Amino acid sequence: MILGRSMGCGAPDNCDGTYEQYCDPNREYTNITQILEAAGQKGLLAYMDIFWKDYKGDDEDFWEHEWDKHGTCISTLDPSCYTDYTPQQEVVAYFRKTVELFKKLDSYSFLSAAGIVPSTTKTYTSAEILAALAEPRGVEVTIRCRNGELDEIWYFFNVRGSVQTGEYVPTDP
Repeated sequence: MILGRSMGCGAPDNCDGTYEQYCDPNREYTNITQILEAAGQKGLLAYMDIFWKDYKGDDEDFWEHEWDKHGTCISTLDPSCYTDYTPQQEVVAYFRKTVELFKKLDSYSFLSAAGIVPSTTKTYTSAEILAALAEPRGVEVTIRCRNGELDEIWYFFNVRGSVQTGEYVPTDP
């Protein structure tokens, strides 16, 4: 399980650094906001509106991309895994769990505790950033930089049980 800057829960990996993508075209939804609203998840949606932003300004498109690319590949989110399945309840479960995990992974605090704060004048090495992010959890993370700026942080987990209710155990990449 990968949790990245995009805040999406990633599909299980193939044990070689790759993972499946876009696994069920029949569940590639184009109305994430409507699905969450219909499920009474206005608080979740309000949180996503603040913290899960698309750098191009189209949050809905970004959320659809995250669900289509990652959510459709998580086996315990397959409709056949639900008792008394109602359409799109797996979408709600995916976004609820993603936000729940995001709230527990306070990257800004992890970095700040190590003296790494946003700055237009000071720079930090990738080794400094990686050490600061690994320290609170005791395992490594993966980072990606673009144009000299930190762009993504990937946290890794082994999940014991389902994505919805399982135990998330931090692991190295």
